[in-house]
Amino acid sequence: MESEALDAIIRVYNSLLNPQKNSLETKEEQPDLYRGGSQRAIQRARVAEMVESARRIIIAQRRPMKRGELVKRLEAQGHEIVGGDKNKVFGTNLWRSKKFRMIEGKGYWPVDVELPSEYQSYDL
Repeated sequence: MESEALDAIIRVYNSLLNPQKNSLETKEEQPDLYRGGSQRAIQRARVAEMVESARRIIIAQRRPMKRGELVKRLEAQGHEIVGGDKNKVFGTNLWRSKKFRMIEGKGYWPVDVELPSEYQSYDL
């Protein structure tokens, strides 16, 4: 999923750098920019980067973290979370990524990193 989004962005930039290629005749040959799909690709890339940033923050803190705290830190880093309930939107993105697990009463932790021993009793 992340690589597809990055590939779409690269195709768009390449098409902008080569204006003579922008006169593509068939819809299949046109970059996502002209088919309306580039916005989704760009948004997927932004979400992927935000999820990766959250992972780095959690690992640096060496403890599970709750959505609200992660949202504040991510916004301080310049990430934009769009929605009426930013914590809920962010939590949905973490859940959809399948890269995190919820530690009861403590917050999110990356699935590919061993949980610190002091939190293992919460992971039942």
